Amino acid sequence: MKSPLVGFGLLALLLMVSTLTTAQTAYRWLDKDGKVHYSDQPPPQEIKKVEQRRIGAGSTIDTTDLPFATQKAAKDFPVTLYTAADCTAECKIAREFLNKRGVPFRESTIGGPDDAAAYRKAFGNDKLFLPSITVGSQKMQGYTDSGWNALLDDAGYARSAIPGSLPKNVVAPAAPAPVKANEANQQ
Repeated sequence: MKSPLVGFGLLALLLMVSTLTTAQTAYRWLDKDGKVHYSDQPPPQEIKKVEQRRIGAGSTIDTTDLPFATQKAAKDFPVTLYTAADCTAECKIAREFLNKRGVPFRESTIGGPDDAAAYRKAFGNDKLFLPSITVGSQKMQGYTDSGWNALLDDAGYARSAIPGSLPKNVVAPAAPAPVKANEANQQ
């Protein structure tokens, strides 16, 4: 006759193992020779396509065409580009800069007084300097190559996009009543 204590110990052991596996992430990727790798460690940075599976968290696989380092940076330090309808040349340069680096970003267009007020509150400034950027909690008003490069480098974004892996950027919907940046400054 088995002791109930043995059954309880086995049950406790199974629950402990089950709990440990729910916190695990498994990675699957192909190397340059086409060999499939499975690991509990993230793949090298040059790997373009990675599948992640949370063990014990269902059967979904998060797959993207972005390099793993970019996926991680985008998750930990999301980028938002702030623009306005009348910000044409400089905002275009800023978009091209982010795309050249392969940085996925959300574009927030300052289109009305409420947008302008939210921008001022976020940046702690009474003026609109566009384009502006946030990388995680870091903020920079106005565009400079060196300043934006420093923010993105610190967050772990690659210096250039891998060919064929340009992100699909999410653009915020335009506000119903557009206001020019210089008019928003006066409000």
